[in-house]
Amino acid sequence: MHRVALLLFFSSTLGLTQTSRLTLDDLLSPVGASRSGAGVLSPDGKYFLTQTHGQIALVPISDDVASTPITTTPAAKSEPGWSPDGQSVAFISEGNVWIVPVHGGVPRRLTHDPAGAGDPRGATDHHPQWSPKGTWILYESGQHGFNELYVVKPDGSDEHALVTAETYTGRDVLGSATPDHGDAVSSDRFDPAPRWSPDGTRISYTERSRTTFSGKLKVLSFDQKTGKAGTAVDLYVAKNDPGGAWAINTAAWSPDSQKLVVVLQQSGWDKLWLLPASGGAPHPLTTGIGEDESPVFSPDGKSIVFVSNRDLPEERHLWVVPAEGGAPHRLTHLPGVEVAPQWSPDSKQIYFSRGTALRAPASYVAPATGGGEARLLGPEKPSRFEGLGMIPEVAHFKGKDGLPLAGILYKPANFDPLRRYPTVIWAHGGPEAQVLLSLTPWSLYLAQQGYVVFEPNFRGSTGYGERFRNSNVEDSGGGEIDDIAAAVSYLITAGITDQKRVAIGGGSHGGTIVANAVTKLPKTFAAAIELFGVVDRALFLQYTNRNSAIRWETKMGGTPEEKPAVYRKANILPDVARIQTPLLIMHGEEDPQVPPQESAEFVAALKKAGKTYTYITYPHEGHGFQQREHLQDSYERQLALLALYLKAEERP
Repeated sequence: MHRVALLLFFSSTLGLTQTSRLTLDDLLSPVGASRSGAGVLSPDGKYFLTQTHGQIALVPISDDVASTPITTTPAAKSEPGWSPDGQSVAFISEGNVWIVPVHGGVPRRLTHDPAGAGDPRGATDHHPQWSPKGTWILYESGQHGFNELYVVKPDGSDEHALVTAETYTGRDVLGSATPDHGDAVSSDRFDPAPRWSPDGTRISYTERSRTTFSGKLKVLSFDQKTGKAGTAVDLYVAKNDPGGAWAINTAAWSPDSQKLVVVLQQSGWDKLWLLPASGGAPHPLTTGIGEDESPVFSPDGKSIVFVSNRDLPEERHLWVVPAEGGAPHRLTHLPGVEVAPQWSPDSKQIYFSRGTALRAPASYVAPATGGGEARLLGPEKPSRFEGLGMIPEVAHFKGKDGLPLAGILYKPANFDPLRRYPTVIWAHGGPEAQVLLSLTPWSLYLAQQGYVVFEPNFRGSTGYGERFRNSNVEDSGGGEIDDIAAAVSYLITAGITDQKRVAIGGGSHGGTIVANAVTKLPKTFAAAIELFGVVDRALFLQYTNRNSAIRWETKMGGTPEEKPAVYRKANILPDVARIQTPLLIMHGEEDPQVPPQESAEFVAALKKAGKTYTYITYPHEGHGFQQREHLQDSYERQLALLALYLKAEERP
């Protein structure tokens, strides 16, 4: 092990006695510092653009962490991007594109597009990108209820549509619609991911349809003088992923505009491939086991940095590979999760975001050659999570069928191996998400309260290859629930968990897991927290946004009429009588992803069957809770439920 990594390891494992405590206010306050690693590097490599307290701020790269706000208006702002000369910033506010001078001035609104129909997360303008010469700003718009591509002049004087419903090659295209736009809704999960070629003459983007769900990578010619689009050609048509989760939406241009690096899964793993921009077969750039993601060419075109979990599936690290092929090298030797790489203008350094299981993400820089260790930008600030006396760890177990599985285990401070603890199984969403060795304040808070917390990466999770990720195709509510049972069995057999005091919780697909688990494992859980999950997949298809419906029809193998047995397995409503576990059910009243009808139908069935439950809905909340008072109420109710059913014997 590298010397620095050893020092970090030992320094983090000494003195595990708890020295501080988290409060709910800690969970309700922003975790990261202003230099969170999510900033956008300036063209001259001297500043980051960040978002702080609802404003866009300028942060110098130097160790001085002072930031300078460049906006002051009260409306929320997002997605800032530098002009090529570094003098202006484009951003999104109130659903439209704006620009503002970097060194002071009044923001100028460039677009005046009304919010579109359907899913509000993608129904506005978003993702502004300056053309390489700064003469146009490319952006996506949901003003017609689906994603279209437009350009606008930086002074707002000229605007052109590039890709609309009428220019897509097929009628049934995600992000497109019937001519009257009647059934289309947009989703921020399925955007076209456009990118300018460095010479400004072409734009790459992804087109998706029901028949080509994993997408066509297209290249559109662009006239820089007129702002008009030319012919779009299919550069690559991806083989459809049966799970509906994967799409060819990562493409990065080489500095000479001659090729693109894309992420493909031909080998069963996400790997980097090179595609000639003029057309032709892709050429593999990385191989082996592990997921390779987020490639970025160096400005000199000689190297590509990418994110990979090839060393440890539950971490993410940066690797650099020669652009012409060769063995990649790992950039740093630090533990944790490294993402969002950005090259310095001279191609000698790489800036990135790094966090750990006990520390929020922060900005780092490292030599591109990998010959030196990474350096934290700015002074190291204390983390409220490192004094809790807990170190989350990766735990390995096996599924019912022998499938190797893993998850993140949280033990209370001063853990006693001779004691069996009340335990919370927390199921992640997605279902293609993955829990990592990254900061999860809620799990740390629960462990602080004396619970063992286990977050399993059940089958269907990403990070373990295509076969594992698609092992729940046409099996929703099946093998993944067997994996939950296996996780509980592992903890009991290891002498960690009191089998009479096990709870389960989760949101989104995690809530779906909870509903299925309490139905199919009725004697396993003493309490359950079901947050905005799906209880009947056929009902879900009726009310969710159109893109999500197509995706889940793909994962289920067809429509309810075509696959009745598959949908029956994913419908717990006829089996509610089996449930013995007290439930806390919560849902946002304006959820565009999992319709509130799911929880309403679930509660009606529970009430009819005489089951024990508490049902809470929050107004003006979508998929997840954002308002502070709602978050606090949600946390307090969850804590009360766990204390009532898992700690009753500990009360005086």
